Amino acid sequence: MNNTLKNTRTLLWVEVASSPDRETAKTEYLQKAGPITAKHGGQPFNTFKVTDALGHRNALQLAVIISFPNEQAIHNLFSDPEYEKLLPIRAKAFSEIRYTILEEIEA
Repeated sequence: MNNTLKNTRTLLWVEVASSPDRETAKTEYLQKAGPITAKHGGQPFNTFKVTDALGHRNALQLAVIISFPNEQAIHNLFSDPEYEKLLPIRAKAFSEIRYTILEEIEA
């Protein structure tokens, strides 16, 4: 990789699957997780409906990108005691959830 590449921001790619019977828990989780995420510098970037999974099975329904100032801020979010209290609600809200950390680079 080129040594001149420079980190410009870190993104959290979140993929989720839920069902209509989980709407109450999903609403509660999102309302409470939003301010905690913002406290750690997280800013929602965009939300996408997943329409297909190319080359693999098991596509989830929704993808969300959240921008953070750096990777440590994401780790701080997930270890925040306020966020950890939301884990049971998150488990009710989503049947499956995946997190991927992405670093944007500039050539």
